[in-house]
Amino acid sequence: MYNIAIVDDNEAWCFTLEFFLRQHGFLVSSFNTPDIFLKQAHRFDLALIDFSIPVRRFQQEVDGPSLIARIKRQLPQPPLLVLISAYFTKEVLTYPQDICPEADAYLSKSCELDEILQCVQHLLSSNRSGELQFSSTSQNKQSYRRQRAWQY
Repeated sequence: MYNIAIVDDNEAWCFTLEFFLRQHGFLVSSFNTPDIFLKQAHRFDLALIDFSIPVRRFQQEVDGPSLIARIKRQLPQPPLLVLISAYFTKEVLTYPQDICPEADAYLSKSCELDEILQCVQHLLSSNRSGELQFSSTSQNKQSYRRQRAWQY
């Protein structure tokens, strides 16, 4: 059974996603602040991290991409890391490596929960291999995924 973390300061979003993923057989933990997650990141197979989560470190505000970069630097075997945001659009994700090259995938919060599930399952089963993919269930509901095409 895979262990998934949700790192997001929106408690309603965390509850909804946590409930949904548990229904599909995953162990899920939610973190409203990244500090506790950072101490436990090594326990997870995959983490969904909010793009704009407020992280306060040494009197500085950092964001989701900075958190992902830090996890990748600190852990020898980091979990798969998915950057998720309410603001991602097709235009923004034309070049996702410009947003956060360390992320294993990107998702829009406006996509259907089934698309998040599909992305999570695909990442966990493919073990960090693949190509950039775009899928849309309707005109306004879009998700974006980029899986690593290389190994570390």
